[in-house]
Amino acid sequence: MKLNLLWDLFFTLILSSTSYWYYAENRSQRSISRIRQSLFYVAMGVLALMTVGPVAHLAIHRFWVHMVQHILLMMLISPLLILGSPFKLLLGAPKTRAGRFASALARNRLVRLLFKAEVGFVIFLVVLVLTHFSPLANAGMRDPNIHSLELIIFLVGGLIYYYPVMEGNPHPYPTPYSVRVLSLFAMMLPETMTGFFLYSGNRVLHSLPTGISMSMGLSDQHTGGAIMWAMGMLIDTMWIVLAARDWFENERVLAEAEDEQ
Repeated sequence: MKLNLLWDLFFTLILSSTSYWYYAENRSQRSISRIRQSLFYVAMGVLALMTVGPVAHLAIHRFWVHMVQHILLMMLISPLLILGSPFKLLLGAPKTRAGRFASALARNRLVRLLFKAEVGFVIFLVVLVLTHFSPLANAGMRDPNIHSLELIIFLVGGLIYYYPVMEGNPHPYPTPYSVRVLSLFAMMLPETMTGFFLYSGNRVLHSLPTGISMSMGLSDQHTGGAIMWAMGMLIDTMWIVLAARDWFENERVLAEAEDEQ
């Protein structure tokens, strides 16, 4: 079973064109801070590492590598992209075709609903469950094309979830800071429990590549579960701390404004 090289080409074209657009649009608008730009480019670099080349090709044979892809796409790359404020740039360019299209989508009621914090939470949770404990999870280990589609699902699900709980972009439904922290804290439970179930299970939950024994497959699954358990908690804690810092900073600004009145 091999990954079609067209997926490498597809992801390369998407990532390179998006990076160039971000660079050119930011030069035009000059509205994104250097640190946010850095976060965006770091996210794009890690995204390229996960979707193009050796890692992507190894992931269809090793479950633990697939889990690394999943964790980084949903829990690290997605929020880093949001922090890079790409949607601020997109909606701030009404004279471009992409900007007009984005503005039209932003006015659509159904699209706007996707960026409610509670809706994003449910979407993220559904993606988490379906890609690990449903026939889709098994299909992703048997069919390289479905596996690659799962990567897109991971990224989109992560972007929708983190959009309302991270700073840096226009929010159609502003989310209270307390809700942001609570949402991030609550999401830690299903993420870590997914890792725990994969780590502690005594049977293989997905198809095994040709030549891989049941014992090797179970060991591979346990490794993937342990990685998700540990990395998920670490990355989630980082975002919770960041959201709490934004909350405290907002409270400080509000307190200073009240003192001046």
